[in-house]
Amino acid sequence: MLDNYRIECIPNISSTDPVLLRLISKGIESVPNVILHFVDPGHSANRTVFTYTGPLKEVFQATRILFRLTLSHVDMRKHTGVHPRMGAVDVCPFVLLDDPHFTKDFKDRTMVFAAQIAQEFQVALYGYEGLTRNVGQKDLSYIRRGQYEGLHERFIRGELPDFGPVTYNSSVEKHGATAIGIRSLMVAYNVNLSGLPAAQLLPIAKKIAGLIRERDGGLQGVKSIGWHLPDRDIVQVSCNLTKPDIIGVCDVFLRVAELAQEFNCDAPSSELIGCIPESQFTTLTAEQLGFGEFKPFGAHRILPF
Repeated sequence: MLDNYRIECIPNISSTDPVLLRLISKGIESVPNVILHFVDPGHSANRTVFTYTGPLKEVFQATRILFRLTLSHVDMRKHTGVHPRMGAVDVCPFVLLDDPHFTKDFKDRTMVFAAQIAQEFQVALYGYEGLTRNVGQKDLSYIRRGQYEGLHERFIRGELPDFGPVTYNSSVEKHGATAIGIRSLMVAYNVNLSGLPAAQLLPIAKKIAGLIRERDGGLQGVKSIGWHLPDRDIVQVSCNLTKPDIIGVCDVFLRVAELAQEFNCDAPSSELIGCIPESQFTTLTAEQLGFGEFKPFGAHRILPF
């Protein structure tokens, strides 16, 4: 069937509440043919990443459940965290895992789904990447600029969501806005720094992030920031690899380790957020990359492509 092709959804919600995470997990798992691969909370970010796959219609059904539960429990007026964010369901990307000839149908159906979600829950949705209506505004960092605290001013300036409320009402005040998009496969990946006190490592992490970031002349497809996670007291170079078939986790790990040595510190290990394609293990193994230091890593987090 045309609507039975497989997709992936990787929504990021602005909470690590274990009760809510269990509710959402059970909701996703209740949908036939949907596989919940991993739930990845980050306490300093106060943010959790879900990764699940399945047929398009069923994945949309699971995502509707995630929106309903998240919007029922998360109040952005009280949210704090180290990661940039603008909404309770902060980011909701979909990835086509099937034949590329489904691309147009996938986009059309996702547009319809976004409009339905916006109307049903009165949530503000900004399209990004493959779901943007403005080519000059497709980048996630552009969509999320100003974060939650800047949303009211954006509405005043007339920078309105692509779907949902056109006024800054009580629903937007409580739930913020969601960046919803269609994108290519991406890997969220952090490299840990050590060897110096955190206060000295943080500016180094930010310098390394600037050196490897594509926007600043670094590695192709790499978006990166340097940050400190208070709950673990660790400094990381935090990355999104948007072209992992060109620059993958092995390339980034080796480059960050090389730069760390130049700044008289070490990059002994790294952390995967969510799941990873099996094809990413090109020159290093999961053990050599240091996966599993903070959270369990196993076959359930490896996607078979």
